[in-house]
Amino acid sequence: MSAGAKGRIAFFDNIKGLLIILVVAGHFMHPIHNDNQALSALFDIIYLFHMPLFVFVSGFFAKGAYRNGHLNVNRMITFLVLGLVYQAALLLINGSLQPRRLLTFSSAPWYLIGMVWWYAATPLLARLRAPAGIAISLAAALASGCIDLSNGFLAISRSLAFLPYFALGYYVTPRQLQHLAQRRTLWLAVAAAIAIAAARLVDPHAYDWFLAMVYGDNPYTGGILLGMSERLVSMVIAVVFSLAVFHITPSGQSRLTALGERTLQVYVLHRLIRAWLTFRTPFYHLPILLDPLVGSAIILALSGGIVVLCALPVLSRPFTALLRVRWLPQRNS
Repeated sequence: MSAGAKGRIAFFDNIKGLLIILVVAGHFMHPIHNDNQALSALFDIIYLFHMPLFVFVSGFFAKGAYRNGHLNVNRMITFLVLGLVYQAALLLINGSLQPRRLLTFSSAPWYLIGMVWWYAATPLLARLRAPAGIAISLAAALASGCIDLSNGFLAISRSLAFLPYFALGYYVTPRQLQHLAQRRTLWLAVAAAIAIAAARLVDPHAYDWFLAMVYGDNPYTGGILLGMSERLVSMVIAVVFSLAVFHITPSGQSRLTALGERTLQVYVLHRLIRAWLTFRTPFYHLPILLDPLVGSAIILALSGGIVVLCALPVLSRPFTALLRVRWLPQRNS
């Protein structure tokens, strides 16, 4: 697997590039996915795994969050500031900017707040062996469904629900992940992912329960045992798809690699554009968007164009500068 000029391994950036494409596509489908049958199926399949895998990758790249006894508080503050500004910008575009809503996260900015919580967990994860750290993370995710955290306050519910994926990524080494991706037995995961996706194509309601479980937005409503079982099944599904993605992701450098190096800017900017299209233009009211063929083609083409636009190198500068800000004096190792 090839490495870039900065020592980055192309395979890992390719995964990030693929995931950000799915994130953008999913967000641009969202306003009409319930009314366009083709987009509805594609949307549900994407959401089976794309954010769990994205959080896994975030954990994989967070190994330096806690190093030599020091937590990277500056990066945590950056995530917090960016998350709050992102939230305020979305609310402003949506016409619902109110102080009480700034701290309730139910859309894209939640991920940045989640990064703060997950970074805060790294001192504990670093002190534990992988089995114990993953077990504790899994227990926290399962237990969180017993409490009603559905108002999205400080993204606590989602952060807990996705914590096991972050922990898995945190503990996996580059060598282990590369070796895993090359195993031929992962074709079984590819086949299983295809079968799971096919179930959604056969039954439009096959995974109606999934989002609430994987995102942790709602407490268990059918009993603790059923709720925990559903959450565990959602995790297994996400892992199966993730293994399939590892196996089919190319390892060589390409445009996908460059995109993977700019996921933060794409994550933030694309959602602002979609909010503007939704609340400030009549775009999503166009009847043609409900056509399974033409409407789907328009949304997917638009998503691709937005990815290219938001990934422009010139747009990297403010995000790079923000990530380098030292809010607090840097402590020597």
